[in-house]
Amino acid sequence: MILCSMDPWLTMGYNPESFDAYLVQSDPALDRYAVMISGNIAGVLSVRSPWLFGPFIELMALFDGFRGQGTGGRIIDWVCGRYKSANLWATVSSFNLSAQKFYSVAGFENISVLEDLIKPGWNEFLLRKRLAAPDMER
Repeated sequence: MILCSMDPWLTMGYNPESFDAYLVQSDPALDRYAVMISGNIAGVLSVRSPWLFGPFIELMALFDGFRGQGTGGRIIDWVCGRYKSANLWATVSSFNLSAQKFYSVAGFENISVLEDLIKPGWNEFLLRKRLAAPDMER
């Protein structure tokens, strides 16, 4: 599985079996998508909803050859439009500097450090993007 050869999963030692199980597990609160560009699978996206006052991007990955072309930003825009909420959430590994930069440029702010969330010694940052939700009262 391609995801196992990409960070953060490569650094964390994920194996293909764990990804296969994750992608096919029955979970009514988890939407999974293949990112398609010109008939090619360009990546994957998993969004958990409902979550904390908005959907949570549980997994987002673009494969080599599809990064750096604005696709990630278009995915974020699509998620915002699809799930219409006050917030959009994500986590990013403390060592994954390119993902941190991507989410910052996309308008996410670092809310908290989640110590040892996935593996001991590795922290995750909880990120939030505030959205204007036209159907919600303030």
